[in-house]
Amino acid sequence: MRMLERIVPPSEAAITSHMKLSRRLLRISCALAFTFVGAAAGAAGTAPAPDEPFAFAALGCMPYSRGAESAAAFTRLIAEINRHNPAFTVHLGDIMGSDERCTDELLLKRRADFNTFTGALVYTPGDNEWTDTHSEKAGRYEPTERLAKIRTLYFSEERSLGQKPIPLTTQRRDPRFAKFVENARWTRGGVVFATVHVVGSKNNHQPNVPGAMEEWQERDVAVEAWVRATFANARETKAPAVALFFQADPFPADKGHGGYEEGFERFLTTVETEARAFAKPVLLIHADEHRYRLDIGMKFELNSPAVPNVTRLETFGALQVHGVLVTVDPGSTQVFLSAPLIVPGNALPALPRPKTAAAK
Repeated sequence: MRMLERIVPPSEAAITSHMKLSRRLLRISCALAFTFVGAAAGAAGTAPAPDEPFAFAALGCMPYSRGAESAAAFTRLIAEINRHNPAFTVHLGDIMGSDERCTDELLLKRRADFNTFTGALVYTPGDNEWTDTHSEKAGRYEPTERLAKIRTLYFSEERSLGQKPIPLTTQRRDPRFAKFVENARWTRGGVVFATVHVVGSKNNHQPNVPGAMEEWQERDVAVEAWVRATFANARETKAPAVALFFQADPFPADKGHGGYEEGFERFLTTVETEARAFAKPVLLIHADEHRYRLDIGMKFELNSPAVPNVTRLETFGALQVHGVLVTVDPGSTQVFLSAPLIVPGNALPALPRPKTAAAK
């Protein structure tokens, strides 16, 4: 059994002091950077000034009603994200627990929740709200019917949710994949961001569920095309980085085996190929396992070499109602700096303690 350790947040005073110091140092650094770039531009006449740093938030696999304080904890998380005023927030799917009935009323309630974000809220679906709804505890729905309802309720327009929505480019513009309105892309500071509809439960690669394999096969091809189009856009615009958001944890290394699961193989091989060719920072952000995890130099397979320009960030979830906050500096070589966003008043998360030689 793995020992657990708690993440103990610093005091409010310490956080405030640290944030003030960080902002002061950032202003100084930016001023020096702009001075240097301006001088270089004056000399060469070509060097552009770097885009301003900004931040975005992400969360996933919440709220789940199985927690007695779930609704209140989710409200506190939204308030904490709003307090930070990020450029945008992304919800990575699973907007209800697997033991909740995926009713139209609950889907509308979650959409209303998303519109309490004071900024922009971008959403990509998870398995709990459609893939797994054929189960008795989820209401014995037809999964593709629930997916059609989600597309109608959440993706009728090419813009985000939230009180300050941002415009999105979606896959509906490609006549071959017009039904995949949930796959979206946007740009901030030159960085290209995209949601990709890849979900848990083996990405709906479920031969025993009627209609699942046909749905998976069609969406799997669309996802590959969307990933390639996203990187093509990044190359065309000379983007400093790319970030992809999806619900599932598709990495076989996390599950202790070397080979790809068939439901995720096309997606992962496409992302790895495109990321290696891009050769600039790529951030992959997902949910699914309900724990915070950050891997810089991601291994796509258990025994494969790491891809040095790819970072994987996994969010909290379920009863660990917290988020992540990512600072984006388009002018830096790293571009992304990620950290947990721990919500005061919510139960502190517990993470697996790294194995030691003595514990093996």
